[in-house]
Amino acid sequence: MDEKRTAKLKRIYELENLQIHYYQSQLSESDDPIFDKALFKIVEADKMHAEFFTELFREHNIDIPLIKASIADIAGSIIGEAIELAGQENICKIGFALENQILEIYADLVEENLNSDLLDKLIDFKIDKEFHALWLQHYAQYLKHQKSQKSYSNNLIQDSVEDHPTVNMNVRLI
Repeated sequence: MDEKRTAKLKRIYELENLQIHYYQSQLSESDDPIFDKALFKIVEADKMHAEFFTELFREHNIDIPLIKASIADIAGSIIGEAIELAGQENICKIGFALENQILEIYADLVEENLNSDLLDKLIDFKIDKEFHALWLQHYAQYLKHQKSQKSYSNNLIQDSVEDHPTVNMNVRLI
Protein backbone atom coordinates (compact mmCIF):
# COMPACT_ATOMS: atom_id res chain seq x y z
CA MET A 1 0.00 0.00 0.00
CA ASP A 2 1.49 3.37 -0.99
CA GLU A 3 2.15 6.17 1.51
CA LYS A 4 -0.41 8.58 0.05
CA ARG A 5 -3.26 6.08 0.32
CA THR A 6 -2.10 4.99 3.78
CA ALA A 7 -2.07 8.60 4.98
CA LYS A 8 -5.64 9.12 3.74
CA LEU A 9 -6.82 5.87 5.32
CA LYS A 10 -5.23 6.89 8.62
CA ARG A 11 -6.93 10.29 8.40
CA ILE A 12 -10.28 8.60 7.83
CA TYR A 13 -9.60 6.30 10.78
CA GLU A 14 -8.83 9.30 12.99
CA LEU A 15 -11.95 11.18 11.88
CA GLU A 16 -14.14 8.10 12.35
CA ASN A 17 -12.86 7.79 15.92
CA LEU A 18 -13.40 11.50 16.58
CA GLN A 19 -16.97 11.19 15.32
CA ILE A 20 -17.61 8.09 17.45
CA HIS A 21 -16.52 9.91 20.61
CA TYR A 22 -18.30 13.12 19.65
CA TYR A 23 -21.63 11.41 18.97
CA GLN A 24 -21.34 9.18 22.05
CA SER A 25 -20.82 12.26 24.23
CA GLN A 26 -24.10 13.64 22.87
CA LEU A 27 -26.09 10.47 23.48
CA SER A 28 -25.86 10.77 27.24
CA GLU A 29 -27.23 14.32 27.23
CA SER A 30 -30.20 14.00 24.90
CA ASP A 31 -33.81 13.35 25.86
CA ASP A 32 -34.99 13.13 22.24
CA PRO A 33 -35.55 9.45 21.29
CA ILE A 34 -35.30 10.10 17.53
CA PHE A 35 -32.06 12.01 17.92
CA ASP A 36 -30.68 9.33 20.27
CA LYS A 37 -31.59 6.50 17.90
CA ALA A 38 -30.02 8.26 14.92
CA LEU A 39 -26.79 9.02 16.79
CA PHE A 40 -26.67 5.45 18.07
CA LYS A 41 -26.97 4.10 14.51
CA ILE A 42 -24.32 6.56 13.28
CA VAL A 43 -21.96 5.47 16.08
CA GLU A 44 -22.51 1.80 15.23
CA ALA A 45 -21.73 2.39 11.55
CA ASP A 46 -18.65 4.45 12.40
CA LYS A 47 -17.42 1.74 14.77
CA MET A 48 -17.77 -0.79 11.96
CA HIS A 49 -15.76 1.51 9.67
CA ALA A 50 -13.02 1.99 12.29
CA GLU A 51 -12.84 -1.76 12.95
CA PHE A 52 -12.45 -2.43 9.24
CA PHE A 53 -9.54 0.02 9.00
CA THR A 54 -7.95 -1.43 12.14
CA GLU A 55 -7.96 -4.88 10.52
CA LEU A 56 -6.70 -3.46 7.23
CA PHE A 57 -3.79 -1.79 9.01
CA ARG A 58 -2.95 -5.01 10.84
CA GLU A 59 -3.03 -7.04 7.61
CA HIS A 60 -0.59 -4.64 5.96
CA ASN A 61 1.60 -4.13 9.06
CA ILE A 62 0.71 -0.45 9.25
CA ASP A 63 0.91 1.30 12.60
CA ILE A 64 -2.54 2.03 13.96
CA PRO A 65 -2.77 5.66 15.09
CA LEU A 66 -3.50 4.81 18.74
CA ILE A 67 -2.35 8.16 20.10
CA LYS A 68 -4.68 9.99 17.76
CA ALA A 69 -7.57 7.78 18.90
CA SER A 70 -7.03 8.86 22.51
CA ILE A 71 -6.84 12.46 21.31
CA ALA A 72 -10.14 11.84 19.54
CA ASP A 73 -11.60 10.64 22.82
CA ILE A 74 -10.54 13.84 24.56
CA ALA A 75 -11.57 16.05 21.62
CA GLY A 76 -14.91 14.30 21.32
CA SER A 77 -15.74 14.87 24.96
CA ILE A 78 -14.53 18.49 24.93
CA ILE A 79 -16.45 19.30 21.76
CA GLY A 80 -19.44 17.42 23.11
CA GLU A 81 -19.46 19.26 26.42
CA ALA A 82 -19.07 22.62 24.70
CA ILE A 83 -21.88 21.92 22.25
CA GLU A 84 -24.31 20.56 24.85
CA LEU A 85 -24.99 24.14 25.86
CA ALA A 86 -25.73 25.13 22.28
CA GLY A 87 -28.44 22.55 21.61
CA GLN A 88 -29.18 19.75 19.20
CA GLU A 89 -29.37 21.97 16.14
CA ASN A 90 -25.71 22.94 16.54
CA ILE A 91 -24.77 19.35 17.37
CA CYS A 92 -26.24 18.40 13.99
CA LYS A 93 -24.42 21.24 12.23
CA ILE A 94 -21.06 20.22 13.65
CA GLY A 95 -21.79 16.57 12.86
CA PHE A 96 -22.66 17.60 9.30
CA ALA A 97 -19.35 19.47 8.99
CA LEU A 98 -17.43 16.45 10.31
CA GLU A 99 -19.24 14.13 7.90
CA ASN A 100 -18.47 16.43 4.96
CA GLN A 101 -14.80 16.53 5.90
CA ILE A 102 -14.54 12.75 5.84
CA LEU A 103 -16.67 12.53 2.66
CA GLU A 104 -14.05 14.53 0.76
CA ILE A 105 -11.39 12.00 1.71
CA TYR A 106 -13.62 9.05 0.81
CA ALA A 107 -14.36 10.63 -2.58
CA ASP A 108 -10.63 11.03 -3.28
CA LEU A 109 -9.95 7.44 -2.24
CA VAL A 110 -12.76 6.07 -4.41
CA GLU A 111 -11.36 7.90 -7.44
CA GLU A 112 -7.82 6.71 -6.71
CA ASN A 113 -8.82 3.07 -6.09
CA LEU A 114 -11.11 2.24 -8.98
CA ASN A 115 -9.20 -1.00 -9.64
CA SER A 116 -8.57 -1.87 -6.02
CA ASP A 117 -10.04 -4.56 -3.79
CA LEU A 118 -10.90 -1.72 -1.37
CA LEU A 119 -13.30 -0.07 -3.81
CA ASP A 120 -16.51 -1.76 -2.64
CA LYS A 121 -15.83 -1.01 1.04
CA LEU A 122 -14.87 2.58 0.32
CA ILE A 123 -18.07 3.10 -1.67
CA ASP A 124 -20.17 1.47 1.08
CA PHE A 125 -18.60 3.65 3.76
CA LYS A 126 -18.93 6.77 1.60
CA ILE A 127 -22.65 6.06 1.15
CA ASP A 128 -23.02 5.60 4.93
CA LYS A 129 -21.36 8.98 5.44
CA GLU A 130 -23.62 10.63 2.86
CA PHE A 131 -26.70 9.31 4.66
CA HIS A 132 -25.31 10.51 8.00
CA ALA A 133 -24.64 13.98 6.57
CA LEU A 134 -28.09 14.19 4.97
CA TRP A 135 -29.86 13.07 8.16
CA LEU A 136 -27.93 15.54 10.31
CA GLN A 137 -28.61 18.37 7.87
CA HIS A 138 -32.30 17.50 7.65
CA TYR A 139 -32.71 17.17 11.42
CA ALA A 140 -30.95 20.51 12.00
CA GLN A 141 -33.45 22.14 9.61
CA TYR A 142 -36.33 20.34 11.35
CA LEU A 143 -35.16 21.61 14.76
CA LYS A 144 -34.76 25.13 13.40
CA HIS A 145 -38.30 25.00 12.00
CA GLN A 146 -39.66 23.66 15.30
CA LYS A 147 -37.90 26.45 17.19
CA SER A 148 -39.27 29.14 14.87
CA GLN A 149 -42.78 27.67 15.15
CA LYS A 150 -42.58 27.77 18.96
CA SER A 151 -41.23 31.31 18.85
CA TYR A 152 -44.04 32.39 16.53
CA SER A 153 -46.68 30.72 18.73
CA ASN A 154 -45.24 32.32 21.86
CA ASN A 155 -45.26 35.74 20.21
CA LEU A 156 -48.92 35.33 19.22
CA ILE A 157 -49.85 34.41 22.76
CA GLN A 158 -47.84 37.25 24.29
CA ASP A 159 -48.96 39.99 21.87
CA SER A 160 -51.99 41.85 23.03
CA VAL A 161 -54.79 42.28 20.53
CA GLU A 162 -54.46 46.06 20.67
CA ASP A 163 -50.86 45.84 19.48
CA HIS A 164 -51.75 43.84 16.40
CA PRO A 165 -51.32 46.01 13.24
CA THR A 166 -54.63 44.91 11.70
CA VAL A 167 -56.59 45.89 14.78
CA ASN A 168 -54.90 49.31 14.92
CA MET A 169 -55.66 49.92 11.25
CA ASN A 170 -59.30 48.94 11.68
CA VAL A 171 -59.70 51.15 14.74
CA ARG A 172 -58.27 54.15 12.89
CA LEU A 173 -60.70 53.65 10.02
CA ILE A 174 -63.73 53.59 12.33
